[in-house]
Amino acid sequence: MVDPYPAGPEQPYRPPTKGEPPASVKTAINLIWVGVGLSVLSSLLTLLFLDDLIDDALGANAALDRDAAQLGVIIGTVFAIAFGVGLAILFIFFLKKGANWARIVYTVLLGFGIVAGVIGLLGSQPVVFLLLGLVGLVLNVATIVFLFRPDSNAFFSAPTPTY
Repeated sequence: MVDPYPAGPEQPYRPPTKGEPPASVKTAINLIWVGVGLSVLSSLLTLLFLDDLIDDALGANAALDRDAAQLGVIIGTVFAIAFGVGLAILFIFFLKKGANWARIVYTVLLGFGIVAGVIGLLGSQPVVFLLLGLVGLVLNVATIVFLFRPDSNAFFSAPTPTY
């Protein structure tokens, strides 16, 4: 006996998606990339001005070993770059998919960054680091604003379609 309604070919599985992120989410993601670039630039400048920064940090405290301080700053800077870039890529991945938890956690992290940035601006530092800090603060605030615009809110609160 012949099946009167033969089945068509199997369709490939496509995981559920919310579709393309709106313009405000794309802008926020671009701002995150700019922030990553700014962080890498700041880290490279830290390494460039390393001797001056260590002289300022050691000051009258000659008991500290200069070589150990340099090594500590270099290791800390490399670790911070790797960790920060990796974390940014992870959040960008989930933000593009519309994960609201990623938006909330990233906003909290940016909030801590804003507070730390304001405190950092109060300290003594070279002008280039002051300017980079100010630009970073503006980027962080702008990123939060774009992540919570009305079209972003709709994207993150939309249910994930099921098949």
